[in-house]
Amino acid sequence: MRLVVCDDHRLLLEALGLALGERGHDVVALVSCPDDAVDAAAEHRPDVVLLDVNFPDGSSLMAIRRIRDASPETKVVMLSAESDHAVVGRAIAEGASGYVGKEKPIAEIVDMLTQAANGHVAVDPMLLQQALRPQKPSDDPLWALQFLTDREWEVMRCIMEGQTTEQMADSLGVQRSTARTHVQNLLTKLGVHSRLQAAALMAAHASEETWPVHLR
Repeated sequence: MRLVVCDDHRLLLEALGLALGERGHDVVALVSCPDDAVDAAAEHRPDVVLLDVNFPDGSSLMAIRRIRDASPETKVVMLSAESDHAVVGRAIAEGASGYVGKEKPIAEIVDMLTQAANGHVAVDPMLLQQALRPQKPSDDPLWALQFLTDREWEVMRCIMEGQTTEQMADSLGVQRSTARTHVQNLLTKLGVHSRLQAAALMAAHASEETWPVHLR
């Protein structure tokens, strides 16, 4: 993987860069502020930016979309000393592909980066469900829909039409393995275990107005 790492603690930043490099990854830039992470993403087009959440002048969450705009194929994985499910939810809503704690061993951090690079949602499942769950789950069973990407909405449409994985891949113009990844990300965000459960959830609670306007 080609990686950009961003953290304001220089010692941790250099240690992460060294550890990732020793595991065969190409660390193309080590930067210490979100603005520099945006510039590095635009210049190097890395597979993943590993971005610390907290900086002396505030949160880096607003930089997520800027990084994705600067390099659309780049994934962003947030790095934090805290597992605040509200922050995780905000990060996912802003377009982050993962969230990992600073206390995790380097092998687990690398695994999360790899998952994100391969198109998966790289967040501990329990933490993700806490992040996507409303204060009163019964109030809005479709709460998690706000976190879906346009591609995941397209996948939802395919599921509602009863398409097989092969048909879905053809509809989306992707490989079957990619289609399966999109389906799994969708199910994970919705907190369901099967396509049938996802379809049942939509059938019971959604209407045409539920869908994003540009995808109706």
